[in-house]
Amino acid sequence: MTPSPSYRQLRRSQTDRKISGVCGGIAEYLNVDPTLIRLAAVALAIITGGAFIIAYIVAMIVMPQAAQPAPVWHDAGSERPDGANQSGQSGPTGTSFPGYPGATISSDPK
Repeated sequence: MTPSPSYRQLRRSQTDRKISGVCGGIAEYLNVDPTLIRLAAVALAIITGGAFIIAYIVAMIVMPQAAQPAPVWHDAGSERPDGANQSGQSGPTGTSFPGYPGATISSDPK
């Protein structure tokens, strides 16, 4: 078993990415809003006359990607103890469609 490091690692984000996840990864590392990092990157690109774009490309190559987050699945057919399904409705209104709150799959064709 590989021991986990005792320090934070700078990695490209898998969940907060617009181009490659560099700004999202820096924002996660610094614990700030990613929009602020993206605005700073654009400002640096303008101030440096485009030289910052080279540094961004180098960061895309050098920074490792973060681990892929585990998917979140909800059992569509499970009911709560109070008799209601996940959409909060009780009774045979159809099964809940995972990922879309309130959407159901009807058992009767129309």
